[in-house]
Amino acid sequence: MSNTYVIMPVKYKSKRLKNKNILPINNLPMFVYVFKKIQKLKIIKKILVSTESKIIKKLCIDYKINFINRPKYLAKPNIEKQAVIVHAIKKSKFIKKNDIIISIQPNSPEIKINDLSKALNFFKNKLYLKSDIKELICVNSKNIQNPAFRILTYKAAFQKTLSTKIGVYFADYEDIHNMKDYLKVKKKIKKNNEI
Repeated sequence: MSNTYVIMPVKYKSKRLKNKNILPINNLPMFVYVFKKIQKLKIIKKILVSTESKIIKKLCIDYKINFINRPKYLAKPNIEKQAVIVHAIKKSKFIKKNDIIISIQPNSPEIKINDLSKALNFFKNKLYLKSDIKELICVNSKNIQNPAFRILTYKAAFQKTLSTKIGVYFADYEDIHNMKDYLKVKKKIKKNNEI
């Protein structure tokens, strides 16, 4: 039987929007707001924040969020997210080869638990059932990958080649990269009375 784990890469520094991942959404640091949403999905065994920042770690302790110490070299702007995910899996010591990993972006606070649940159900029960290397990406209305979430098998996280078994899930979320995005998303969340 496989378990499902969430890894959330949370850097402190951001080039385009200062301290992006801890800007407030409904009076919570953004990554904490996202954490509180996704922890409602009971099928998730554990949520891990990967961070290099003392400030983020302190917030994790304050809000009782599990975190993994990320080396500073894995927080540089040119580092691919896959390297961060692989590091977190290795450091966790409890994620096994038959488990499912969900990568969640903290700067996509519009993420909905219903979407994540449906995407996970599709991934587990319909997408290439016999394959142990597969992944599902979230796509927006412009048919562009929205990195709000990505679901993958353990082996897919470690693969060195292009994926051939990929599914998509459509969810029109906005990623926050600048102040304009932040104010727009914050207003939408408040309007929709989201937690």
